[in-house]
Amino acid sequence: MSKKSDLVAALIKEVKLRHPMPSGPAEGLNLLEQGAVIVLMRHMTQKQAEASVKALKGSYEDWNEIRVCQAQEISESLRHGGRKKGVALLHDRREAAMALKEYLQDVFQETDGLDLEELREEPQAAGKAGMSLSVLGNAGASYLMFLASDGQVPVHLPLVKLLDRLGLIPKTTSLKKARGSIDGLIGKGQELSFTLAIHEVLELWEDEDAPIYMSVPCLQATEYGKKSFKDRSNAIAKAEAARKREEERLRKEEERERKRAEAEAKKRARELERKRVAEEKNLAAARAKAAAADAKRKEAEAKRAEIARKKETARRQAAAKKLAAKKAADKKVADKKAAAKKAAVKKAAAAKKAAAAKKAAAKKAAKKPAAKKKAAKKPAAKKKAAKKPAAKKAAKKKAAKKPAAKKKAAKKSAAKKPAAKKKAAKKPAAKKKAAKKPAAKKKAASRRR
Repeated sequence: MSKKSDLVAALIKEVKLRHPMPSGPAEGLNLLEQGAVIVLMRHMTQKQAEASVKALKGSYEDWNEIRVCQAQEISESLRHGGRKKGVALLHDRREAAMALKEYLQDVFQETDGLDLEELREEPQAAGKAGMSLSVLGNAGASYLMFLASDGQVPVHLPLVKLLDRLGLIPKTTSLKKARGSIDGLIGKGQELSFTLAIHEVLELWEDEDAPIYMSVPCLQATEYGKKSFKDRSNAIAKAEAARKREEERLRKEEERERKRAEAEAKKRARELERKRVAEEKNLAAARAKAAAADAKRKEAEAKRAEIARKKETARRQAAAKKLAAKKAADKKVADKKAAAKKAAVKKAAAAKKAAAAKKAAAKKAAKKPAAKKKAAKKPAAKKKAAKKPAAKKAAKKKAAKKPAAKKKAAKKSAAKKPAAKKKAAKKPAAKKKAAKKPAAKKKAASRRR
């Protein structure tokens, strides 16, 4: 671009401001309040911003009171458009209120007060103070400096350096000479537009994320802009190359790590397989050992069971033999008892028969008187004969008591039973002797005759 005026026109046309700016100053507001309008215009129209600033002035004693009050209180005085009411309306106005509080705090910290009228003083001091207001930004601060200088482009060292590098003015350190050069560049009526555009360029030239010369063609046409664009492009290319190298390095590192992880995983898998095989082998050996022990135990149990079964069989056989022997002994005893009873019956029958014979003999003797007289002469013999029936009765009682003696003998050992039975068998002989005594009587009777 050959003409400086063409560059100025291009800057005014191509540079887009990030925030809206007032089309003109509001009446009745000082520089601090004009800055408040600029801040509020980022959330509402210029008319609403000016009305809000005037409403705040009427509601509070001074701007310091507004600075320290709550954002909700500020919201109630803002003239924001919309039909919302209550909490919803306050919520919509909150961002504007917070931005206003932040602006007032910024001014308070930079100027130790809430007064920007010092911007009307010496240009260098005004430029330094204006450029320090970060909330307003360079464009907003330049607007206030434009108003403070009665509609002239503000001149300060940072701006002079930028215009020199762009080739718009000759290099100088004198602000007075710089103002003369600048006034010759700008057409009448373009002062505010140029002021806002060139200060936007000044603020965004060194922006880390998006330097303004990367997006504004007219800046790239200047030597300074071209060099900056080239350096930035090279830096971006280097950064991109470095990013790609880093990505490649990371990719290779990840690949190495992946391969290492795979190898480690395979190694772990082999180790786990080896352990699994060993464990299965140990488990199989343990199972075989347990099976052998179980088989041995079962065999021993079977042997013990067989021995127990044989012992039980022998015990049962012995018990059966004992029971059979007992039954045989009991039968033998019963048989002997039956034989003894039969013998007793026979003896009783014989005794009865003998008694009958004796009675018959007595009757026969009664028929013979002589015999009676002889019998009377022998009282002792009769007494003996009378006593003999008593002996027979005692023998009978003794025979009746013998079964009890047999029962006692049965309880004794098997060796003693035969002797007891022999004694019992001998006692009927005594009865026989007693039975023979009537015969003796008969002999006595015959002798008496």
